[in-house]
Amino acid sequence: MAAVVQADPFTAATTTRLRPIVAAVVVAITLAALGAGFGAVLGWLGAPDLPDDAAAIAMVAPAVPVAADGTAANVVVAGRLAELFGYEHPGGPWTWLVGDSDYIGGAVWLTTPGGDDPATTVRAIGDTLAAEGWRVTAGGDVSARKGAWTLAVYEWSDGSVVLALGRARPGRVVPLALLGYVAGLAAGWLGGRRFAGGPTPARAAGWVGVALLLPGTALTTVALIPPQPDALWGSYMLPGIRALSTAGIALLAGAVALAAATRVRRRVRRARRRS
Repeated sequence: MAAVVQADPFTAATTTRLRPIVAAVVVAITLAALGAGFGAVLGWLGAPDLPDDAAAIAMVAPAVPVAADGTAANVVVAGRLAELFGYEHPGGPWTWLVGDSDYIGGAVWLTTPGGDDPATTVRAIGDTLAAEGWRVTAGGDVSARKGAWTLAVYEWSDGSVVLALGRARPGRVVPLALLGYVAGLAAGWLGGRRFAGGPTPARAAGWVGVALLLPGTALTTVALIPPQPDALWGSYMLPGIRALSTAGIALLAGAVALAAATRVRRRVRRARRRS
């Protein structure tokens, strides 16, 4: 006769108690990462527009060494990405759907004429920027900041030097990102416990959404460790991850809408029974 295996009531009770806690933790971490990215986006709003071509040249040209004959170097604008952040080489709607690896901050790229010793030019530009009050970090390349602007200086393959003028990260970005993280953590903890119940369309959509967001959640959580990137939400824009994240956010929003609609219908039915 086959033995009858009885479930351990202690184990079953423990699993029942832990399920909503585990669900709350997972959803809280997911929403916390989204909240941090949203807070960082809010922090960047209000950053200044990039200077026009003439103003950009006027800002950087004084730091470029003059030629051997005493004439000033000819600094020209080679490219521009006007928006706060975007894809440097967008490939049309497909890029915005699936993402790409060149999601960067807006900048004006200026170049000097080609030369035989661009490394020396880079160092000379760094020294001049420091003398002009820029906060300079020099290694092989030069990174500088002054007020609302940053300047990255590096040599190019044709012997020219590139000066990338961009916006400095506003001081409010990090506090708003941390505030968004805490808000998302609290919202996820409070709402995540509802995800632990039996199967319903709302719970199914929510869990699939959380799963699709997992790569972006993990990378964004790691990015919170200082020094944080300027675009804290940038992990959600990477190739492949963007498509998963977009679908995940849509499913989470759908799960919330379904759950809310279900609660409303239940309240209406209860009200009708009482009347």
